Amino acid sequence: MQILPNNDNSCGWIETLPPRSANSTLMGEKHAKWLIIGAGYSGLSAAITLAENCPNDEIILIDANKAGEGASSRNSGYLVDSTLNDGHLSDTDFDAYKSKYELNHKSVFYVKSLIEKYSIDCDWNECGKYYASADLNSEKKLKQFHHLLNDLNIKSSLIEREKLTQNLGIDFYKTAVKVYGGAMLQPAALARGMVNNLPRNVHLYENTPVLSISKGQPHKVIFQKGFISAENVIVAVNGFMPSLNIKKNRVFPLLLTASLTRPLTRQEQQQMNHTSEWGVLSANPMGATVRYTSDKRIMIRNTVDVSSSLQLSPSELAKKQKIHLQGLQKRFPFLPTDVFKYCWSGITCISSNNANVFEQTAKNFWTIGCYNGGGIGLATLFGQQIAYQAMDKLQPITKAIIARKQASYLPPQPFLNIGVRAKLAIDRLHAKKDN
Repeated sequence: MQILPNNDNSCGWIETLPPRSANSTLMGEKHAKWLIIGAGYSGLSAAITLAENCPNDEIILIDANKAGEGASSRNSGYLVDSTLNDGHLSDTDFDAYKSKYELNHKSVFYVKSLIEKYSIDCDWNECGKYYASADLNSEKKLKQFHHLLNDLNIKSSLIEREKLTQNLGIDFYKTAVKVYGGAMLQPAALARGMVNNLPRNVHLYENTPVLSISKGQPHKVIFQKGFISAENVIVAVNGFMPSLNIKKNRVFPLLLTASLTRPLTRQEQQQMNHTSEWGVLSANPMGATVRYTSDKRIMIRNTVDVSSSLQLSPSELAKKQKIHLQGLQKRFPFLPTDVFKYCWSGITCISSNNANVFEQTAKNFWTIGCYNGGGIGLATLFGQQIAYQAMDKLQPITKAIIARKQASYLPPQPFLNIGVRAKLAIDRLHAKKDN
């Protein structure tokens, strides 16, 4: 198996939180009723659900790095219900989109319930989001999206340039659809809050990468300094599934990078007419994602890459930040070139048909992941629901998830990498004005 890479230590969402010391690395031989591999949103949610329903069971939760500080802390902080582009594809079938929206809507409700239950301070803001474009060629697509939302009774507004400039404080975008559901949040703060509220019967081990998994009765998972024999195993590593030889012919990881500025000065905020927090997703699959946060910072993500190592060196990150700066200056020409304070990378996971992974792959062995760019809500909900399935306590939502389409087979390597790179190149060309 491929050893999972260490996370870079330059994620702005994490670095703006108080520092947290990691739990110990797993050492020696251990046995557990439950083992959860991966301590992101999915694994944390599964652990919380299992612990609350099985208070007398020992639950071991492990992560190759620090809990909650992988992809869960490195996304753009959009908790979405409606989506326009998923995994660089779009659902066009009305019933399929309706089903997807209903599941996303339930995931938003579940995340909100966790935040309220544990009093997690993660800058929750139900301010809606914009699907926008600087390219008038995207106007037809946005209008069709607006009509689809209307047909589904999902509140949205089609906003033209003058009103959009007033709302965002910049005149870069020409047209947009504002959708009022979902929320903006600080993703690392949400993950940290879940880590801090793990029940007492959850034993968390960090910096404990998996070397091998042997399925059996019990399952045996080997680490650098020990192993665990577990009666039940839940794998929740999302984009790192192929690294563990799981679903490698069904899902594909992509490497994304983002940058975050220092807080804007009062003068810079005035240049934006002191607008309040907002978030923009591009109408084009490879267009830039941009946020203006509640603490007056700007985040931008406009790079997606195929990477065999799934990590970047500091010099490679610096090159990506130059691309981020180009996108920033197109939108905010009044900002200086040294405004960025953080730059980081993160992994997302896609399938060829926008399907997720939620299944029992062996006796007492379950796998979840592949959220196609919509990870906060689905990842958290899938963690809860896979725990219910593992306990044989299926909920109506569980059954609805199980009934969804499975991820399709992918071409073998090297054709897969060639095809994905070609698709990304085409999408970049179409999204040139939005980057």
